[in-house]
Amino acid sequence: MNFRALPVTSGSFLLLGIAYLATSIRLPLGTNIRPGAGLFPLLVGISLTILSVLVLISALKQKEISSKDQEPFPQGEDRRRVVAVAVTLILFVILMKPLGYIVSSSLLMAATFRLLGLRSWGKIIPISILTAAISYYFFECLLGMPLPRGIFFS
Repeated sequence: MNFRALPVTSGSFLLLGIAYLATSIRLPLGTNIRPGAGLFPLLVGISLTILSVLVLISALKQKEISSKDQEPFPQGEDRRRVVAVAVTLILFVILMKPLGYIVSSSLLMAATFRLLGLRSWGKIIPISILTAAISYYFFECLLGMPLPRGIFFS
């Protein structure tokens, strides 16, 4: 019996989507003119749940998967890159509260760009800072969603 990862993965994302949706319902939605902090998480939760259901249904309809149709898990350097990006995301979550959103997001973007092949620090640094600043402005100022400021901006 072949292990079929797609039903397990899509089922896991379905559970994650339901949990995310249940948590996001507690946040204020706001109005049509002034959306609240809960609008974006609600839309993400709905999208994740619907897409997971669609992929799960498709995966369960497949009778058998031949080995040539399966995407192999990355090997060698690609595997190290996948693990490094995952570790970077975990560090982002851990460092967000003490360092703040802008600093931790800038570090996340810089590390991700570097891991994915961009080598010029002259490009990495300004793009990372600009990306973090724009996303901060979007969430904090436009959506009114408070983000951690950290020790540098308190």
